[in-house]
Amino acid sequence: RAPHPPRSRVMSGQMSREERRRAQELEEARKAGLAPAERDEDGKEINPHIPQFMAAAPWYLEQKKGLKHQKAWNDVDKKEGEGASGSWYKRGVKTFQATKFRKGACENCGAMTHKRKDCVERPRAVSAKKSNADIAPDEFVQEDVRLGVEQKRD
Repeated sequence: RAPHPPRSRVMSGQMSREERRRAQELEEARKAGLAPAERDEDGKEINPHIPQFMAAAPWYLEQKKGLKHQKAWNDVDKKEGEGASGSWYKRGVKTFQATKFRKGACENCGAMTHKRKDCVERPRAVSAKKSNADIAPDEFVQEDVRLGVEQKRD
C-alpha cells in the first residue's frame, strides 16, 4: 500500500504550538497598536478588534479575511425600481410628526398608522390622547417587497 502524500499544515488547518503562539502574539500586538493592522483583498486595513467570526468569510465564498462578505453584493438591488427584487426596504424614513393628538390616532402614542391594541410602545402612564405631549410620528408602511428564494433566506 502506498503512503498518502504529505499535506501541509496550513492546508489542513493544523498549526504547531509555536506557530499558534506566534499568531496569538501578533494578534495581541495588532490590538495594542504595536504591529501594523492586517489588510484585506482591496488593501483596506482590518480593524484588529473585530471578532474572528465576523472577519472570516464563510467557506463557500472562498474569500480571504476581511469584511467584504458583510457588504451588499449588488448595489443594483438596493436602488429602487431596478434589479431582481425591484426595491428594497426603506429604513429610517421620516414621516409626518404631529404636534397634538389627532382623532383616530393611537391613544397610547399618537401615531395614525395603528390603534392602541396594536401599539408596540409600552403603555404610557398618561396616554398621548390625554397629555397631548410627546406624540409619536406616523410609521412608514412598507409596500409589499417581492423577494426571491435566496433573498428570503439571506
